[in-house]
Amino acid sequence: MAMSMVRHIALPLACLASAVIGSSAQAQDDTQAWGSVIATGPVRGDLFVWLEAQARATDDVGGGSQFIVRPAIGARIAPDAHAIAGYAYIRTDPEGGRTTNEHRLWQQVQFAAVRNGNGTPLIISRTRLEQRMLEGQDDTGWRLRQFVRLQVPIARQGTVQAVAFTEGFLNLNSTRWGARDGVDQWRTFVGIGVPVAPRMRLEPGYLNQHIFRRGEDRANHVLSATLFVGL
Repeated sequence: MAMSMVRHIALPLACLASAVIGSSAQAQDDTQAWGSVIATGPVRGDLFVWLEAQARATDDVGGGSQFIVRPAIGARIAPDAHAIAGYAYIRTDPEGGRTTNEHRLWQQVQFAAVRNGNGTPLIISRTRLEQRMLEGQDDTGWRLRQFVRLQVPIARQGTVQAVAFTEGFLNLNSTRWGARDGVDQWRTFVGIGVPVAPRMRLEPGYLNQHIFRRGEDRANHVLSATLFVGL
């Protein structure tokens, strides 16, 4: 039953990835490298802490940079689900552009939509709402993000996984600092997840970020690596 559902969802994911990656032929391209660490650990009862940090080398890997710090507190709301609320600070320093500092509040709900016979999640859904505020600006941008992840065990008694996800970003309003209501960007990732130490897991892979703009769209080809740490 679970694998049948996986096959039905995996095909649309693959088609979407092909469409997004293929659309980069009509977009301005950039090559980037993103590295991130996500650490989670229990606080008390159903409460847990989420600590995330990212560094991104942009503009052909080195011309520009972006740094993100994203702490949060979460709670298990069901055996397969949790809710999180947090804050994010984003500093963007593009090559030849103006540095911006963004402060962001965010809330999300995540759940395992499909599990295999052993209880391991195969398909994960995440819905995130963001309130984005830029220093020097007085309006707030609201953005909705919908994320679907497929992870399939492929080796070493299931500890090595093939991973794919797709995530759409939808601006819910327009702002004077540049956000435009409607589809903002789309990310598609394919990679592999491997354990590297007790309670540590590394997921390297390729991420395509397609950013929709009034003029020419932008397609970022990203070498991505995320380290997950259990505290």
